Amino acid sequence: MRRIACLLLALMMCVMVAMPAMAATDTFVPSISYKDGPDVEDATMGDEDVTDCIVVTSLKEAKEKTTDIGQDDRDLLWDVYNKLSKGTMELKVDSKKYVVRELVDVSFKEDACVQVPHGHEEELKKDGTTVEITFDVSLPKKANLKVFVYLDGKWVEVQKVTNNGNGTVTCVFEDICPVAFAVEAEAIKETPKTGDEVGTNMILWIVLMVVSFAAIVALVVNRRKFIR
Repeated sequence: MRRIACLLLALMMCVMVAMPAMAATDTFVPSISYKDGPDVEDATMGDEDVTDCIVVTSLKEAKEKTTDIGQDDRDLLWDVYNKLSKGTMELKVDSKKYVVRELVDVSFKEDACVQVPHGHEEELKKDGTTVEITFDVSLPKKANLKVFVYLDGKWVEVQKVTNNGNGTVTCVFEDICPVAFAVEAEAIKETPKTGDEVGTNMILWIVLMVVSFAAIVALVVNRRKFIR
């Protein structure tokens, strides 16, 4: 009887540990660290096309150092991600309604634009200057989206966000830096297949629970045979 109680307790512990792991995906998408960032369709600052000077860096690309940004920007992006994923930092958005689907760094290319220099970075710092960027984020039609920039240690909502209805979104920025795209949870039908570990962990927990249950059944059957 004690063995049965122990196995039941082990099964309950597996379920309790699995539940938070599953619930965590409701407010934050860990897969953002395993995929590339959204493409830039176009970018304008005033009357000038600055598309070629804008670079979007995902967490994966920051880790692999495959984009033209400074190391400080890479470190800041990962620091923000770690704080968000651990819950020590929050966006000013209802976590029950919105999911952080993209977390990237948006910058002017360090070597190709800033160091040349093209003067875009200095121009954007001036009061009243904005840059309008259209991203391909595969956004569902009519889905609500909130976009934030991480500036001076705070998350600030961007000046304007437009869902173009074709998977792209246009944002008006006063500053560019780490950017979080928070999409309405109801609009996300399924988690993108990005090779993340969430699905793998789910399978692991299911296997553990099945094995535990099978062990309980086997123990009960053997006990009955022994009694007979």
